[in-house]
Amino acid sequence: MKTLRHLLPGVLGLSLAALSFAQEPAVAPDMTAGPAPVGKPWEPGWGFWPKVPQAWQQTHQGMLKKRDKGGIGILFLGDSITAGWSGAGKETWAAEFEPLKAANFGIGGDTTRQTLWRIGQGELDGLKPETVVLMIGVNNIFQNNGTDAEIAKGVEEVIKRIQAKTPDSTIILQSVLPLKAEAFDKRVQAVNPLIEKLAVGKVRWLDLTPTFRGADGKSIQELYTEDGTHLGPKGYEAWAKVLAPVLK
Repeated sequence: MKTLRHLLPGVLGLSLAALSFAQEPAVAPDMTAGPAPVGKPWEPGWGFWPKVPQAWQQTHQGMLKKRDKGGIGILFLGDSITAGWSGAGKETWAAEFEPLKAANFGIGGDTTRQTLWRIGQGELDGLKPETVVLMIGVNNIFQNNGTDAEIAKGVEEVIKRIQAKTPDSTIILQSVLPLKAEAFDKRVQAVNPLIEKLAVGKVRWLDLTPTFRGADGKSIQELYTEDGTHLGPKGYEAWAKVLAPVLK
């Protein structure tokens, strides 16, 4: 018969092993290995570009470097349409917004989830811009990430996180732009009235629909690239004609 003296070393060994396992730190997820777990529009999640797995995180790191340089008077925050100010819209940007000490924090493919993740990972830390120019939500529609009301809740959460980081900033909340694809455009028309309701206090609504939608009810294609989603140089010129006077 085994006595307690014989069993004790094994029991102690098991207890110590269990304790060691319990204290072992959780392994951080490899954010370059794949997209974030599925979540609601108000739940932060990192971005991932399958063809260039490292690039989204590298782009985020680039935003942190911009942040560290400081001197940002106006912060543009959004997805590829905002990022396009550094591409098709670069000449208009140089003329209208660079003199205002503007910084472009747009990243292609971002939904409200990636925007929330970036804010939570320090992109706005220490910044005190006079104005934050926000356009987000179209990729939630493309990816079917949430109902119309849930997307609006995601935008609302983005606004709350911005205000928590930069409470003195005015936020220019812009409408989601009209789209060429009819099914997606119907959702844009449903989401915009919901996010317009978020313009309270220091949040100001800027409806770009009259600039980008024609009398026939369709998006004005000469302002867009061939995909009917992204803007060409004329689109950024038209956008600046509406936005620049508000900022100035």
